[in-house]
Order: sequence, then structure tokens, then C-alpha cells
Amino acid sequence: MSNIDWETRAKDRRIENKALKKRIKELKNSRDLWKSKYVKSKGALMTVQKKVESVKKNVQQIMGI
Repeated sequence: MSNIDWETRAKDRRIENKALKKRIKELKNSRDLWKSKYVKSKGALMTVQKKVESVKKNVQQIMGI
């Protein structure tokens, strides 16, 4: 009886560990995807902000003339 218990628990633990490893892999992939999206959008934002500053300077120069 006790042999069956530890074997069953070991099998259950193995199945659970396998499922958890799969979930970890999924979460890492998801995290990496969202991180790359964030970095890309941050880069685009920085580019737009630089262009806006450039346009503001040009407008100020034109208004000063």
C-alpha cells in the first residue's frame, strides 16, 4: 500500500512539474513578446518627440522672423 502511495504521488508530481515547466515557457515567451513591443513603441515615441521638438524650434524661428 505504501509503495503505491509514493509511486502515485511521484507520478502526480511529475505531471504537475511538466505542466508548470510548460506554463513557465509560455510566460517567458509572452513576456519577451510584450517587452519587444514596449521597446519598439518606446523607440517610436522618442522619434516622434524629437520631430515635435524640431518642428517647435522651426515654428519659433519662423515666428521670430
